[in-house]
Amino acid sequence: MSMIAEHPERGVRMAFLATVASSKVNGVAALHSQLLRDKVLPDFSELWPDKFTNVTNGVTPRRFVKLSNPRLSDLITDAIGPGWVTDLERLKELEPYADIPRSRRRSPR
Repeated sequence: MSMIAEHPERGVRMAFLATVASSKVNGVAALHSQLLRDKVLPDFSELWPDKFTNVTNGVTPRRFVKLSNPRLSDLITDAIGPGWVTDLERLKELEPYADIPRSRRRSPR
């Protein structure tokens, strides 16, 4: 658990340093968090199990759709309102539109 690596050359182990200095260690997804606990930092995980957590804020899918495809974003907003941008679960409200041919062909503004 040394902060300094000796081999293959001397250097600071930045992941170790960040783990010691942080109050929480969080992966970007549940799988990543588990890999940090089990493979990358297992000694630290054993020493400080409460430090390791997994919190996903869910912003990424909404921001991705909103920024990468504004026309699709407009189409979704026209169909179900703007609330989907802050609540991704609201996209389920699009299901009734799936069987309406004109909804599938419609071009956003």
